[in-house]
Amino acid sequence: MDQKKPESKIKKIKKLSGIALRDTKDRTLSVEVTTVKLHPVYGKRYKRIRKFLVHSDVEVKKGDKVTIEETRPISKKKAWKVIKEIK
Repeated sequence: MDQKKPESKIKKIKKLSGIALRDTKDRTLSVEVTTVKLHPVYGKRYKRIRKFLVHSDVEVKKGDKVTIEETRPISKKKAWKVIKEIK
């Protein structure tokens, strides 16, 4: 019998874009990500707003639009990092 190797599972890295809300902490931002979803039964669109704590080595100010990427946990609540600032 032929032994088949298990297929390698490539984890897709999640990327989101949002607006920086707070920049008061050192190298930590609060980013608000808004997505529009469609209700499965009624078909109505609704907004979902989520806030993420994000690690940032880049200088970002309140109100800037940023792209964030999922990463390994940096602290208890922080598992995202800023990849670039959108102007």
